[in-house]
Amino acid sequence: MRIHVVGIGAVGNFVAFNLRRSLHPRHSVVALHRSETAKLIPDAPNGAPLRVERDGVVVAQDGIVHLPYGESRNRSRVSDFAPVSMQTLDDPSARAAIGHIDSLVVTTKAFAVRTVISKLINNMSRNSTIVLLNNGMGVYENIVRAVYPDPNQRPNFVLCSNTHGLYSKGFLHSVHAAVGDIRLGIVPDVFGRDYEASYATAEDPSTAKLSLDDIANVAIKEHSSPRYLNLRNTIASLTHSPGLRATWGPFHEVQNAMRSKLVVNAFVNPVSALLQCRNGEVLQSEYGRQVADSVCEEAEQVFRAQWSTEVQEQLEAHRKQQEEEGAGRLSTPGQEEEQVAEFTPTPFPRELHAKVLRAEIDRVVELTKNNYSSMYMDIKLRRPTEIDFLNGYLVHMGKRYNYRTVMNYALVRLIKMRGRIPLAPLAVQEP
Repeated sequence: MRIHVVGIGAVGNFVAFNLRRSLHPRHSVVALHRSETAKLIPDAPNGAPLRVERDGVVVAQDGIVHLPYGESRNRSRVSDFAPVSMQTLDDPSARAAIGHIDSLVVTTKAFAVRTVISKLINNMSRNSTIVLLNNGMGVYENIVRAVYPDPNQRPNFVLCSNTHGLYSKGFLHSVHAAVGDIRLGIVPDVFGRDYEASYATAEDPSTAKLSLDDIANVAIKEHSSPRYLNLRNTIASLTHSPGLRATWGPFHEVQNAMRSKLVVNAFVNPVSALLQCRNGEVLQSEYGRQVADSVCEEAEQVFRAQWSTEVQEQLEAHRKQQEEEGAGRLSTPGQEEEQVAEFTPTPFPRELHAKVLRAEIDRVVELTKNNYSSMYMDIKLRRPTEIDFLNGYLVHMGKRYNYRTVMNYALVRLIKMRGRIPLAPLAVQEP
């Protein structure tokens, strides 16, 4: 198989590095670059090596295939909005060199994902698998709405929560500052295949496990069409790469992990960017702690509203199923209520309670206290930020469920203001 990785920054470099180290040489790992960065690749026999540094030790990995996927985007550092010049024309020669993409791991900034996938859409089909390994939430929904509105033509998607601490030290050089993990969740199949069948039917929930055979059973030819075989191979490749520490879990659990990380980033990133400070300084005053409290409280209320809506939808689906099975035609009201009462909703996730979210902020801030957040660097270098996919996502969800997210709304606006104003030079007091 050929796994393509696009967005060769700190995370993309780390992913491609570890996939190449763990996969058999007959499988290709292809790093896709914008045209201007592709020109920086040395003409080396085994491809320009990728470097990952941990505790001062640098390890190089060669054997990567480097290819351009489009024209230069000429990034403009003027605001937090993605530059218009990212919308580039199709490059037939680049498309032909890339070939069909079976598996695509996208590690770009959240705001760039839709543009990148649109750029590569002619290299993919509904048999492809797209792994979204980016910050924030709402990216998948954005892609489905704008790029793949027809479910019958939609590839498989895998959403991720990534807690590895990484930053770039140079071109094709990542520093692995903190060991974390990657959690993978497969978006439910539009054609009805149950990827989590073994987990759902396990007699003992505490020992329930997912099975790759539920994706594609290679022993059954009819069960292993290219669509599902590509997905199985993608999950297997990521989870069998020791350095990635990737695990495949039930989709709803991965979504909750993404929500928890979203809230942490929705506080740490904008506050550190606005104050231009290290992560460890954002909670040093009572004012910072109050902002963190508000972000968590608003997030819990939004998530509760979403959970309540989903429970109601599940109840309606349960009621409809009963009616189809004849249970809804019982004669007495009391019996009908007893049948409906069999539905037991999943409790609101503990990890999404405000107090738990707040404790997670404390934990992450302490763990990364000497680091600068990605949004800090974006503001400092006047690059686009991911604010619309962090606090902006919570604001959007709040509007959907008629809940005012005052603090998150303010942080969105402040970051957008900050992005439009150049940072002032250090003031020098006259003698």
